Amino acid sequence: MTSAFSITVPDSWFEVELHPDARNAAINTLVAERLKDVPELHEHRATLARVLRETARRAYDSGARYCGTLVAGLGGAVMTATVTVSIVDAPNEEGAADAIAAHLTATPKRGADSLWREVESVEIPTLGRVPRTRGVDDITLPDGAGWVRSLIMQTFVPFPGPNPARVALITGSSPLLALEAELFDVFDAITGTFRFIES
Repeated sequence: MTSAFSITVPDSWFEVELHPDARNAAINTLVAERLKDVPELHEHRATLARVLRETARRAYDSGARYCGTLVAGLGGAVMTATVTVSIVDAPNEEGAADAIAAHLTATPKRGADSLWREVESVEIPTLGRVPRTRGVDDITLPDGAGWVRSLIMQTFVPFPGPNPARVALITGSSPLLALEAELFDVFDAITGTFRFIES
């Protein structure tokens, strides 16, 4: 029975502990280790820890089982991107790729920085063709703190075998709209490493 998965992020990314009982200590350790490897991040250490905690909390609250994130200095600002994996129910309990794709809708781009979404089909090695959406959407922040307009890529990978009504939802997101092409390429590459693990 398939009950686990693997996914790989680049070495420059952080794999973030999501569980509330462990995440703060794990993130403190993670930041301390990364500062040893990349001393130039030292001036951003407080922001780095805060962004990782917020990212982990949002991911956990949304049901994510995995979270990888990029937090890097970019001039005087901080560059962020996140990839999460959530296990969700298939629409109408129909887990086949074609059935999932039928529930996805596209919206056209109407201007610079406007909301839009494309629906496509992509090939993931060893898993076959699966549906994907990508575009720009508004992500609601926790505790009514507002929203952030972000690049979003979501890939829907049906579970094999006896779990046809379950889907691994792989979501890449970033508020860096100006890096659309580059970040969508990164999200695609990370998603391409996704595998189910038999256990």
